[in-house]
Amino acid sequence: MFDIVLVPLDGAPQRAHVIDLAARAATPGSSTLHLLCVVDPSYAQPPGDPIRIEPSLREPGSIQADGLVCPYAVEQTGDAERILAAAAERLTAHGFAVERHVRAGAPGDVIVDEARRIAADVIVMGHRHLSRLRRWANPSTAGEVIEHAPCPVLVQTRDGGGHA
Repeated sequence: MFDIVLVPLDGAPQRAHVIDLAARAATPGSSTLHLLCVVDPSYAQPPGDPIRIEPSLREPGSIQADGLVCPYAVEQTGDAERILAAAAERLTAHGFAVERHVRAGAPGDVIVDEARRIAADVIVMGHRHLSRLRRWANPSTAGEVIEHAPCPVLVQTRDGGGHA
């Protein structure tokens, strides 16, 4: 079993299978699972966003440090936090230590950098089944991570419908 497990998650239905695989690769009580959600840097909420102090200013979106309203930043960061919270709840119920991380950037780069930063023993992630044309237009994040990861990568290939 692995002690430090990095688990990148997104909004795909497959994430339940990824969480299950991560739990099988770890040991309750001794492993730490680092849950990671990567957001588009254009819509990332700044750390310590002052909007969290003054909720009335968030209508209809977030006011950034420059005073501009950006509802997509609130939406994307909120979605990431909800995905991580749901996964953390599920894993802590089974006795795992969990840390949650929201990072901004290119997903493949952020995942590899985070694996190095936490000295991950393994990365457990999903893989989307795309056509050749869609894969050409949008290269595989899992493929990029496998290519550059500083540790082994376990890839869950089952989709959200349970197909292998």
